[in-house]
Amino acid sequence: MNIRQLRYFIAIVDEGSVSSAARVLRIAQPALSQHIANLEEELTTDLLVRSSRGVKPTKAGEVLYHHARKIVAQLKQAADDVRKEADTPRGEVSIVVPPMLGVHVAPKLLERIAEKYPEVELRIMEELGLSVKEMIENSRVDLGILATRDQSPKAEYLHLYSEPLFLVSRRRDQDAASDGTETVDVDQLFSVPLVLSQRSHAVREMVEEVAQKKGKTLNLRVTTESTRLRISYIRSGVTYGVLPWPSFDTQWRRGEIKAQRLVSPELMRDIYLAWPKNQPLNAATRAVRHEMLEICHELFEDGVIRGELVAEKTADQNP
Repeated sequence: MNIRQLRYFIAIVDEGSVSSAARVLRIAQPALSQHIANLEEELTTDLLVRSSRGVKPTKAGEVLYHHARKIVAQLKQAADDVRKEADTPRGEVSIVVPPMLGVHVAPKLLERIAEKYPEVELRIMEELGLSVKEMIENSRVDLGILATRDQSPKAEYLHLYSEPLFLVSRRRDQDAASDGTETVDVDQLFSVPLVLSQRSHAVREMVEEVAQKKGKTLNLRVTTESTRLRISYIRSGVTYGVLPWPSFDTQWRRGEIKAQRLVSPELMRDIYLAWPKNQPLNAATRAVRHEMLEICHELFEDGVIRGELVAEKTADQNP
């Protein structure tokens, strides 16, 4: 006995005719009759009384009919419950973000998830690009934001936006107010003291690459992985820095620093939202991904993210 046979039997009793049931079920009448014959043979009893006016269940058939109704209804309820559970965001979602973006994203994301999805437990971590990449490859996190030119085959990537890099310095009293659209030739990098991160960082790699192509030497005053310290050195006037806009947006709005977009060549980097490959995203992770896209669009509109927004808001609809 299987669920198909039970559904066929229910249809025959409801229709009062094997031929009518065959049309409703879209199955050949001989095949339907054979299914019922097999069921009667398995249960060693007649289930239907056949006459010129159609069919009706025997006493045993009536018992089976009522049980079959309950079984089919329970199976439908079970399927509905499973689908509902699968579509209900709940459980823990871990996301790792770079320091330059985390300060803008984390508070918004935490607030929205708590408001919209109270059954989702959000865990936000802050790491540099190389660590983010390793955490995604090793499935230690569900989602991660990173800048990379070397995509891993162990991860799926959604291109969020492309952003320029800026030469950032202390704003002095004599400096005119700026709107962030001023540019400066890349050659200026080689005549000022710089603070950069370690070589593993994407920005450092881009700066060293352009220096190598031009046959120039960088004047590295200090290196540090701390975004807070880099900004501190720049604000004090000790060094210049090469940073994406989100790293210094707050200080720029306060009039503490000056930012010039690096050109000739323009230094651009791509920012991705990534997750482990071959790991289906559950409802909770999809919800967090959706909110991340919404936040990126808002930050772009607010001027916190500069450059070119790539991912559409509907991009998160894919699994």
